[in-house]
Order: sequence, then structure tokens, then C-alpha cells
Amino acid sequence: MNRPVEMVVDDAISPRRRGRPPANSAEPVGEDRLLALAFAQFAERGYDATMVRDLARQLGISHNLLNVRFGRKSDLWKAAVEWRLAGASREVEPAFDSDATAEERLIDLIERFCQWASVHPDIVGICYHEGQRPGWRLDFIVNRFVRPFQARLDSLIDDVRQTRPVSPIATGALLALLVHGVGSYYTLKPLQAMLAGAAGEQDQGRIMARFLIAGVFNGQV
Repeated sequence: MNRPVEMVVDDAISPRRRGRPPANSAEPVGEDRLLALAFAQFAERGYDATMVRDLARQLGISHNLLNVRFGRKSDLWKAAVEWRLAGASREVEPAFDSDATAEERLIDLIERFCQWASVHPDIVGICYHEGQRPGWRLDFIVNRFVRPFQARLDSLIDDVRQTRPVSPIATGALLALLVHGVGSYYTLKPLQAMLAGAAGEQDQGRIMARFLIAGVFNGQV
């Protein structure tokens, strides 16, 4: 007999399982809708506070259906994170592959990343939750998404250094500024509304991009 999903401990990871919904279930829910809601809940509440029974209730489906389709709660988390981050990364990564110069590609990447942060505060949120402590969830995000991106960023900055000086800032620190610096401006909306109001958010994203670009190039852009 399967254990209830929300009783599974964090470090228990099993192969993802799929199956047909039981005969008495509601109309099957599309994968995108299910994973979107799951990711939103994990990003807002964190892993431990997200209850799979609550997700099933919001989707109008049987709790057992989620058991059948994903197995453990940890498998649902992995599927939701994979779905969300893989889709969002496509908005930034084209900067690596353009025919522009290395310097132009780095500028484009920073500008794209600042725009990315403005429309994906949920990803900033889940990185905040999982980045505070070591564990399998942080390992999954870093090894699956962050390290490959960081390796490409390191290579790009090395290419730029062949033609001009670049700030010695570590790429991990630069990513922190992009994700949790720029990202917090859009994630912490109530705080930002109290500090500066909500007007001109997109303009602020562009201003922050130019600010970071100037820092990377030591003020000589």
C-alpha cells in the first residue's frame, strides 16, 4: 500500500511513475496545468509547507491520481522544477549562440537575464527557498540548471577578456546579483511598492541591466 504523498521524507526519491487515472476520477488534468500549479505552490510556500492533497483539491482531481502519475511528493517536485526551469531558460540562452562578438553577447545576456527576472518571480522564489540549506533539492537545481549555465557564462567572459578588461567578479556572485538582486525587485512587490511604487518596473529592469553591465566592464561600455 502506498504511503500518503505528503508523508514522504525529503530525501526519498523514486523513479517517476505514470499511469491512467482511476475510472472514478474527474476528467484528466493536462500536464502543463498540473505542473504549473505544483511549481507555483512549491515556490510560494516551500517544499515542506506544500501539501499534495491541497494541490489535488485545487485541480479538482483525486489525490490518488497524483500518486499514480508521480509517485512520491519528491518526484512531483522534480517534475515541476524540470518543466518550469527548462522552459524559462530558453528565453536567456540564445544570447550564448548568436553571431555577435563576445562582448555583445555578454551585454545581451545580462539584458535578457534582467528581463527574465521581471517575468519569472516564481523561479526566484524557489531558488530562495532551496538556496538556504543543502539537500537533494538544491543539488537538483544546481546540477541540472545552474552549473551548466555557469560554465557557459565562464567561457563567455573568458572570451570577452581576450579583447578587453572585465571585472574580476566571480560568476557565482554575478548570478546572485542577477537572480536575487534584480529578481527580488520583482518578487518582493509589496516591499517595492512601499519603497518606490510599482510604476516603471520594465524601465527599472533596463536601468538595472545597464548598471550591472557598467560594473562588469568597469564603467567602460
